[in-house]
Amino acid sequence: MKDLTPASDTEEVRKYFDSRAEGWDERQHPQRELIERILEEGKVKGKVLDVACGTGIMVPFYFEAGVKEVVGIDLSSKMIEVAEKKFSGRARFVTGDAVLSDFSGQFDSVVVFNAWPHFISPLKAISAFAKDLRPGGRLVIAHDKGRQALNRIHGGGAHLVSSPLPPARKLAEEMSGWLQAEFEADEEGMYEVVGKKIA
Repeated sequence: MKDLTPASDTEEVRKYFDSRAEGWDERQHPQRELIERILEEGKVKGKVLDVACGTGIMVPFYFEAGVKEVVGIDLSSKMIEVAEKKFSGRARFVTGDAVLSDFSGQFDSVVVFNAWPHFISPLKAISAFAKDLRPGGRLVIAHDKGRQALNRIHGGGAHLVSSPLPPARKLAEEMSGWLQAEFEADEEGMYEVVGKKIA
């Protein structure tokens, strides 16, 4: 395994995922039970911002969970193209940097699924996503793999655009400047941190 090295700018991350958009879905194996648990523990509902949405893997799960509206955003225009082909008319997709986008108070839930190690400035991201939430809304950062397994995977081809995933307790503590930590799980096969916007 190679050492994980955070990307120095979002352009590196964009290029990495643009180059992998074709055939991305064939390499993904969503685990229904884990995803359902993640959405339940995160109390994901209402209008959802799916950050780093990729090809829209989570979209069907959101609607099955009773979500009313989904907006997906991703740096990679190639990933967004695939998502739009799959879910045209069901969800709205935006190419852009979610950290720099202004969605002030529009969302009941902001979900970052299987993407947190690729954020260059995690604290800046938490601050931005907190602003996107309505009062009472929740930021959900989750992976359908355990932290150690994920860090090993990212030590392969993604080592140049990945930071190590921190312990869930540490991430929950980092959220506290903006959100009230509500739930955390740091298990062998699953990782999740949920923060609630109080005001």
